[in-house]
Amino acid sequence: MSRGLRTLILLGAGVWTACSGWAGNAPVIDYDWGPFAASWTDVHGNERSRFAGPFVDTIRSPEDWTFRAVRPLWSTWSNPGLETTNSEYLWPVASKRRQEEQRSWRVLLSWGWNWDVDDPESRHRLWILPFYFQGRSKNGHDYLALFPLGGTIREFAFWDRIDFALFPLWVRSQMGDIEANTWLWPFISRTSGKGVERFRVFPFYGYNEREGRGRKTFVLWPFWTHVRYTMPGSSGTGWILFPLTGHLKLTDQETWWVLPPFFRVSVGDEQNRIFGPWPFYQREKGEVDKFYLWPLYGRKQLAGVDQRFFLWPLGHYEKSTQPTGVKSRLHLLPFFRHYTSEPSEVMKGEEMSSSYTKVWPLYSHLSKGDGEVRRTVIPDLNPMRGGPIERNYAPFWRLYMRSEVEDRVDTEVLWGLYRSLKRGEDYRYRSLFPLFSWSREEEGGHFSLLKGLLARERDGEKKRWRVLYLFRFGGKEEP
Repeated sequence: MSRGLRTLILLGAGVWTACSGWAGNAPVIDYDWGPFAASWTDVHGNERSRFAGPFVDTIRSPEDWTFRAVRPLWSTWSNPGLETTNSEYLWPVASKRRQEEQRSWRVLLSWGWNWDVDDPESRHRLWILPFYFQGRSKNGHDYLALFPLGGTIREFAFWDRIDFALFPLWVRSQMGDIEANTWLWPFISRTSGKGVERFRVFPFYGYNEREGRGRKTFVLWPFWTHVRYTMPGSSGTGWILFPLTGHLKLTDQETWWVLPPFFRVSVGDEQNRIFGPWPFYQREKGEVDKFYLWPLYGRKQLAGVDQRFFLWPLGHYEKSTQPTGVKSRLHLLPFFRHYTSEPSEVMKGEEMSSSYTKVWPLYSHLSKGDGEVRRTVIPDLNPMRGGPIERNYAPFWRLYMRSEVEDRVDTEVLWGLYRSLKRGEDYRYRSLFPLFSWSREEEGGHFSLLKGLLARERDGEKKRWRVLYLFRFGGKEEP
C-alpha cells in the first residue's frame, strides 16, 4: 500500500472518529450520518441502527427481541423469551419460522413443517402444491401422494385423510367417523358415518340425511329440492320448484318463495324475513335485525354486533360491543380506513384504548391510550395494516415519520436527512445532514457545522471547540 493511500485512510478514519463523538453526550443518539448511517435509542427504548437509508435496519428492544433487515432481500424477527424466530426472503417468495422445537418454511407454493426437530419420529410435512404431498400425521401415519396420479394425503383442510387414484376418477375422504367415496368427482358420491348419510348422482338425484336434524333431497338440481326437518322445536317439511315457487312449513316458522331466490317471505316465532327482490331488498326482524337496500345501504344487527354498508363494496362500518370492550371499524375503499378499540373496565389493566386512521396512500396515524402513544407516517402506500409489507417494503416510501410515547418524540424526514429527538425537557436533538446538528441536554449540549468543520460542545461548565474536524481546544472549567 502506498504511503499516500495509507495517509488518506488514516485521515478518513480520524475524521470519522472525531465527528462521531459530536452527536451529544446523552445515550439517546450514538452517531448520526443522516441517511447513510445512524444509531440511536428510540421513543420505545429500542436500540436502533440503520445504514444506507431504508436498506439495512436493526432493532433491539429492552425485552431483548430483535429485528434485522437487509431490504428487500431479507428480514428476521427473533424473541429469545418465546424461543421464536421468523424470517422472510424477497417476500412473498420465501419465509421460515422457528418456535421452540417446531420448524416451518415456504418457498413460493412449497411448504415444509416439522413439529419437533429433536424427534426423528415427529409429525412433519413436505407439500409442493398442487402436485406433491409427503409427511407423517400427528398419529404417526406416513403418507405420500402425487397429484393427480394417486396416493394418500393426511390432515388436509378439514379432512383427516384423502385417498385418490387418477383424480377425478376416484376419491375417498375421511373426517372423524365420516367417510365419503366419490367417482368422477364431483358427480357421483356416497358419504356415511355416525349420524350422517349422503348420496348424489349430480345433477340428477341426491340426498343428505343427518340424525336428529332431517333429510334434504334434490332431483334434477336445482329444479326440485325437498327438505324434512326433525329438529326439536323446529320440525316440518318444505320444497322449492325452481325457478317458480317454494314453500317451507315448520313448527316455529313458515316461508313462501316466488321466483326463488328473488322473492321470499318468512314468518316465525323468533325471526321474520322479506326479500323482494333479493339481493336488492332484504328485511329481517327478530334475533337478527337486518335491512338491505343493496347496493346503496344496508344494516345488520345481532349479538352486540352492528354492521352497515353503503355504496357496496365501497363503504363498510362495523361496531362490536362485547364484555371485553367496544371495537369499531370504518372502510371507505380503497382510500380511507379507521379503527377504534376501547377496552372494558375489567380489561383496562391489560389493554389500552387505541385508534388507527389511514388515508391511503397519503398517510396513517396511530394513537394509543389518551394520546400517550402516537405514530404518523407520510406517505403510507401499504394497502393493509402492518404485516410483511410493513417489514420489508414500507420503509422505502416512508418519507416522514413521527413517533411519540408520553413526552418522548422522534421525527424523521427522508430516512434521517432531517432528524429530531425529544426526551421530556431534559434532551433535544436536531440535525440536517450534513449541514448542522444541535443538541441541548440537562448538563450540556453541542452544535456542529458540516459534521465538525466548526463545532462546540459543553459538558457542565466545560466547553470544547473543534475547527477543521481534527483541531480541538478548550475543555477547562470556566471560572
